[in-house]
Amino acid sequence: MKLGKLRTLRGQIEVNAGGAAKRQLITADGLVNYGLKITKFTLWTEQALSNATLFTGVLSLDVMPAATNMNAGDNRQIGWTFGSTVSGGSYIVPREILDPDHIVNRDLFLNLINSTNGIYNYLIECQVVELTDDEAIITIIKETSQS
Repeated sequence: MKLGKLRTLRGQIEVNAGGAAKRQLITADGLVNYGLKITKFTLWTEQALSNATLFTGVLSLDVMPAATNMNAGDNRQIGWTFGSTVSGGSYIVPREILDPDHIVNRDLFLNLINSTNGIYNYLIECQVVELTDDEAIITIIKETSQS
């Protein structure tokens, strides 16, 4: 495995009624010998909201059903973040967790679940990784396996 340049994915995602949202951030390009190692995953509200907010974000390698919770036993999930703001948005307590043993070489999804309606910003830092054929096969198998 050869490490390359640092890259970022950033944008906004909106949670409407139901407290959930989903966005596909990376689509498979067919280059299985190149991937990304996620090094940081940050999620925060767009603006200070007048009411208290809660948010839960999950990075996954496959489409997740709407009712999915954070589940470290599911190999498709590789990153989790959760936090809250108090009324007036004056205090944010985010917590981010990343699986250090993963490579994204096909698809990447951002899922918000059990979250207060609103617009959220995300910033994902990743490092380009060059994989051998054997490493690429193992990564694909791990990416699609479920517990």
